[in-house]
Amino acid sequence: MPGTPTKAFTHGHAIQEDGSVVFACSQDDALWPWTLIGPHHPGAIQAASYWLGVENAMALGGWDPDKWSALTWTRWSCGEPGAGRMARGRYERTQIEGKESFSIQLYDAQDAPICHLDGRGVVFRTRDFAKWRKEAKDRGEELGSDRFAYAAREALGIAPGEFPFLGPFDGTAATGLLDHANAMPPAHPWLDGSGDHVNSAHLAEVARQFVSLLRAGRSFRVTDAEMRFDRYVELGVPFTVERAVGDADWVRMQLRQAGRDCTWIDYRIAEV
Repeated sequence: MPGTPTKAFTHGHAIQEDGSVVFACSQDDALWPWTLIGPHHPGAIQAASYWLGVENAMALGGWDPDKWSALTWTRWSCGEPGAGRMARGRYERTQIEGKESFSIQLYDAQDAPICHLDGRGVVFRTRDFAKWRKEAKDRGEELGSDRFAYAAREALGIAPGEFPFLGPFDGTAATGLLDHANAMPPAHPWLDGSGDHVNSAHLAEVARQFVSLLRAGRSFRVTDAEMRFDRYVELGVPFTVERAVGDADWVRMQLRQAGRDCTWIDYRIAEV
């Protein structure tokens, strides 16, 4: 993501005596359409994670707004069903598994817990990001979403106006494709991004669609998740999602593109 944000999801930052930050969340539906899909939707939580991490780090003076940055790992656990939209939260710097991280607790307007979110990222300080990304994007055969065979909408569990991202499940894996036409505004009703690559909220939705394929379209909710981002996933280049391990409750997914491991995603699911 580009360093200097052009808009802000959080406001009213107040640094506490223990070094944590309390903040309020924007209620602007036009600027943040993913806040309307439900606070426990994986896409909403993952979309929020970037803005919450960056904006609160900037409030603490620990983020260079002129550098590009990327999330490398997130983990979250949802509260009880029925919580309202994100209204406020608390951010703190933490050490998780010996690595500098952040932890966030989110609440709705009635103070019901929405989720606990952990994450960490990286800031690109020394390399020419634009040049490096141009060389990376030259790899892989590009394909338009208008020429890709997607799975049935019912099997993917997508709402009206949303786009399919995956082809049919073959018993082991599914192939997917995201491009500007099906995954970037104004085409998609709630997904957003820099337009440089597939971002983490897209990947969270890819994983949700994959679980829906595994369940033949039967409804479910994601209660816990962990995502690790090892390589960028490129727009316009097909990828595969494979179920690595798991049981009835946990699904572990691995996403590969152009022969490279890109993302690991774990979802704990519950019946609706």
